[in-house]
Amino acid sequence: MRRVTLPAVAVLAVTVVTAAPASSQAADGPLVPVANAALDWAPITPPGFDEGMEIAGVYGDPAAAGKAYTLRLRLPDGYRFPPHFHPKAENVTVLDGTFLLAMGEEVDDDRLQAYAPGDYLFIEPEHPHFGGARGETTIQLHGVGPFEIIVVGSPEDTRGK
Repeated sequence: MRRVTLPAVAVLAVTVVTAAPASSQAADGPLVPVANAALDWAPITPPGFDEGMEIAGVYGDPAAAGKAYTLRLRLPDGYRFPPHFHPKAENVTVLDGTFLLAMGEEVDDDRLQAYAPGDYLFIEPEHPHFGGARGETTIQLHGVGPFEIIVVGSPEDTRGK
């Protein structure tokens, strides 16, 4: 299992947030508006994952400990991601498409549940999950950093050791 802190996401998130004030408020004010059209999408392939996923930073630095972050992931139709977990809780909101998710350490497509736009999922820390997308799918993740991905079975998977 590999532990991935996403420093590139942090740079992307800061870039997007500092570009956002074209809307009306400075990024250091009490309101930080971020227009969907202003998001800067980039490919991302965490170790152990397939290519094809894209990421856009919305707010904050996902690598910063104790700091809030928001990011978006766009998955192509048919995309699948392996069993993995996060040391911190994960908050997921489906924005468009159909997000597929199941809990567990082994892939079993029969257990996948489909989630539609507007659906919200809270995933407790260190609980392995896997899934994918039906149709192009965008999800929004938010939480408190650092955001890390640990693929089940990698050397970084130290649960129970």
